[in-house]
Amino acid sequence: MSTSKAAVLLITFNRPDTTKVVLEAIAKYEPERLYVFSDGPREHNFDEDSKNIAITRALFEKLNWGGELITRFMEQNQGCGLGVSGAINWAFETEEQLIILEDDCVPSMSFFNFCNNLLHKYQNDSRVMHITGTRWNDEFNVDEESYFFSKYAHIWGWATWKRAWEKYDFLMEDWNDFRRSKILNHVLDNYFPLVKRWDFMFNSIYELKRKHTWDYQWQYAVFKNNGLCATPVQNLVTNIGDVGVHFSETTKAHHRNRGELNENLVHPRYFHPHYRFDKYHGKSFFLEGRSVFRLTYDQTIGRIKYVYQNNQSS
Repeated sequence: MSTSKAAVLLITFNRPDTTKVVLEAIAKYEPERLYVFSDGPREHNFDEDSKNIAITRALFEKLNWGGELITRFMEQNQGCGLGVSGAINWAFETEEQLIILEDDCVPSMSFFNFCNNLLHKYQNDSRVMHITGTRWNDEFNVDEESYFFSKYAHIWGWATWKRAWEKYDFLMEDWNDFRRSKILNHVLDNYFPLVKRWDFMFNSIYELKRKHTWDYQWQYAVFKNNGLCATPVQNLVTNIGDVGVHFSETTKAHHRNRGELNENLVHPRYFHPHYRFDKYHGKSFFLEGRSVFRLTYDQTIGRIKYVYQNNQSS
């Protein structure tokens, strides 16, 4: 099926080497419009950040594919929370749908076809909120369709619609009401360890006065609205990042193999979350295995340290 090409939003900061690799993949896709958000330097690392940001921004001066380049280059650092969520808000001021990549997430070429097809197919179906390019727990066999639905919205290469993003609330202002409703228990099949894990994370983010995360708020929006996340049967995106603000070390989540999907997608026979996968994924990805737990732990602690450093320097 021939569909129009969705615009791409690329979120960058101070990593020219990884940005160059991601940009090369986007250039092959040749989007009609490429939005580039570039965050500004942090006060406590101003000189080094400024140098690397300048090198990163120079990459876009060399682009030549016939599409439109729209940039938002920040002078001051917005942080991982307001920076990324603000960039998505900005792009959705003019777009109805977006493919979103960060500067360390390298997609296969079929990732773009996958996103475009499903953005078109489900554009008016409010039940579907998220299309991900990341397939975790490859060892879990999922029938013969090209993709399946999950309740988990992974964001290392993804796509969504303005109509879904409008449900996003960076501040999670209704968290206390939602928490009291116990709906999260039902979303997570009353599995106590998983409910406690997500309750703890959501509450921790909610209580932060300066929120330097955005993705937990998006997962909250998906849970709250009983959203479906289209997930490919094989991984289509590789995270090539290493140590940074969010991770103290490379984890097994990084540098994973990525494949290609057949252009003619086989759609799921049933329109509901893949319950067996979500049950397995919830336990094995979010609860079991030290390295996966470490990923979440490092991500959270890294963000808290980032907030502390910024508070100290302000």
